Amino acid sequence: MKKVGIIGYGSMGSMILNGFLASKVLEPNQVIVSSRTQSRLECLEEQWPGIEIAEGNKTLAQKCNRILICVKPLDVKGVLDEIVEYLHSDVHIISIAACITIGDIERIFPGKITRVMPSLTSEVGEGVSLICHNSHVGPEDAEYVERLFSAISTVKTIQEKNFEVAADLTSCAPGLIAAIFQEFAEAGVRHSDLTREEAEDMVVSTLYGTSKLLYEKRMQFPEMISRVATKGGITEEGVKVLQKSLPSVFDEVFEKTLSKYERIKTEVRKQFASDSTHSNTIKTPP
Repeated sequence: MKKVGIIGYGSMGSMILNGFLASKVLEPNQVIVSSRTQSRLECLEEQWPGIEIAEGNKTLAQKCNRILICVKPLDVKGVLDEIVEYLHSDVHIISIAACITIGDIERIFPGKITRVMPSLTSEVGEGVSLICHNSHVGPEDAEYVERLFSAISTVKTIQEKNFEVAADLTSCAPGLIAAIFQEFAEAGVRHSDLTREEAEDMVVSTLYGTSKLLYEKRMQFPEMISRVATKGGITEEGVKVLQKSLPSVFDEVFEKTLSKYERIKTEVRKQFASDSTHSNTIKTPP
C-alpha cells in the first residue's frame, strides 16, 4: 500500500500530521513521516500506533505516492535533490513552504505539484488553507488534497499569483491580529488600574464573540461597526481614529511583508537556478 509521506515535523508539519490523524481523514497506518531531528519523532509511535517512522527521506520517497514537504523554504531544494531519483512520474508533491513556487519545484520534479499555505488556526480546526495545483494535478488528486485539508480548515483554491497577499490575510494573520490586540490591551492598562491579565482576558473574550458574530451570523464588517458605533456615540469616536490611521499602517504591513517575500524568493531562485533540471531522472510508475 502506497502511503502519504510527511517530510518535516516542525511546528507546521506536526500540526498538519496530528490534525489529519485526529480528524481521522487519515489512519496512522497510511502515514510515514521523516524528520532530520529524529528526537521529535520519538513519541509518535506511542501516540499513533501503526504510524511508520522512516529511516530517512529517501526511504519515505520510495514508499509514498503523495509527499507533503513541510520544511523551511531554503531547505526545500535540498529535500527535492535528495529524493528526486526515488520518485516516479505519478507521485504527487505537496509543498507548504512559503516563497517556493510551483515553477521552482517543476525545475526538479516536472510532475503533479500542489502548493498549500496552512494556518496555525488549523490546530483547532479553524482558519483557511490556501491551495493551488499545477496542470498535472487532475480532479481526483486535487479532490484528495482538498479533502485532507478540509478536515482541519476551510480550503480556498486561488491563483498562485495571489498567494503572498492571501497568506498575509490567512497564514500570517493570527500573528498580526495577536500583535494588534496585544497593543489594544496594553493601552487599556495604561489608561486604567486594570492588570494586564484582566485586560487581555477581556479583549480575548470579546474577540472570540466578535468572530462568532461575524462568522456564524454572516455579519459584515460595516454592519458590525454601525451596530456598535452609533451616530454621536462613544464608540464612533474610536472608530474615526482607527479609520484615519489604520489604512496607512496596513499598507505598510503589506509593503514590508511582500518585500520580505521577494527577498526570500530571490534567494530561492538562486538556489534552483544553480542546478539543471532533473526531468530525465523521473521514473515511470511500476
